[in-house]
Amino acid sequence: MAKIKKPRPKNQKEILDEALGYNTADPSSAGRPVIEDHNRGNDVSTKGDRVKDISIGIMDIDTAIVKYIEEKIQPSTIQDSNRIKVPVMYGYPERWATIQEKGYLREFSGRMIAPIIVLKRDSLEANRNLGTKIDANKPQNLFAFESGYTKKNTYDNFTALTNRIPVKEFRLVVMPEYVTLKYSAVIFTNHLEQNNKIIEAFQYAANTYWGEQGRFQFRANISSFATSTEYSAGDDRTTRTNFEITLNGYIIPDTVNRDISHPKKFLSKAQLVFNLETDVSDIFTVGGGKKKGVKGQAVNFPTSGQLINANVDPAITNYLNTNSTKQGTPISTNTVTFVGSFLQPPASSGLPPTNKNSFNYFINGQYSPTLSVISFDGTTLVFDTSILQFTLISTDEILAIGKWQ
Repeated sequence: MAKIKKPRPKNQKEILDEALGYNTADPSSAGRPVIEDHNRGNDVSTKGDRVKDISIGIMDIDTAIVKYIEEKIQPSTIQDSNRIKVPVMYGYPERWATIQEKGYLREFSGRMIAPIIVLKRDSLEANRNLGTKIDANKPQNLFAFESGYTKKNTYDNFTALTNRIPVKEFRLVVMPEYVTLKYSAVIFTNHLEQNNKIIEAFQYAANTYWGEQGRFQFRANISSFATSTEYSAGDDRTTRTNFEITLNGYIIPDTVNRDISHPKKFLSKAQLVFNLETDVSDIFTVGGGKKKGVKGQAVNFPTSGQLINANVDPAITNYLNTNSTKQGTPISTNTVTFVGSFLQPPASSGLPPTNKNSFNYFINGQYSPTLSVISFDGTTLVFDTSILQFTLISTDEILAIGKWQ
């Protein structure tokens, strides 16, 4: 009886082959994403590591705000000649709906809860002005930090004999996704004087970094406070203040696609080995006391520690040493203009002419690879926004560093 093979699920490449065709000549023109083969031999295992993966979620940001209010701002008020601590509650949907409907919160016994602070998250919006990881499937911007200890540095006599140096273990963390979060908060007190004290504490802490000491911290700002006193016959009197907290945060989700998109750690080289190489080309011609170099330039070989003195054209030296910076002005979503021109190498140098590959490009402090540049003639720089994964705006800072005249 023939052996029945167990069915295997198709991978992403096979699914794309069936959907887009097997013989796609130009993947970029057909809208077909480039899938690189992953070499698992280059991966370093993280099994048994004591260093935890870094992840920052929305819940961490919510917790950081509540902890900061409770431990740093420490809102309090005077009631019945006693100083009491004002509790902070998160407004989950049912609780917030009660506040919107009745204007206050009550206990099960019917007593109004005051003083109290209630806050909830309203929105989350991406912030592209601080930077981006370029591509979530294969991040280009990664942070590397060195671990204090690695098991690879176990000492033995064999290591000393083979002239191995201790290796360094580095951890890689993807650039976070920068976001702007907005929170609505409400302060409930019995009297206006109590409300004023709490407002003063929040205003003093505005435009600073909120969070737990030694953990994640995020910049928070409060623009305004709206206070109202509500009173009706036969009902409780309450003073209510509404305000909005705008927080600049960042998230690194604990998801599968983040873990498989880039290696988590790598090790430095423990040993550098040079092999013997022989150059059989006729670079120098032996004769007399001097040797003649390539292109007729005379080279004086040193004796007793003297430096080599070569007759190099000063124009070539000036060209090679030039590395200046100019800032451009964005005029459209992918075009930037500069005031300047290329510095071309001397004709006798044999160096290639100056072009877009002679420059390094930075957008808001983030390096942009030359692959993202379509053309650059010294005055007009055109980016490929499909590679950048974002478009330019008028406030962006675009720098070009290289051979400027």
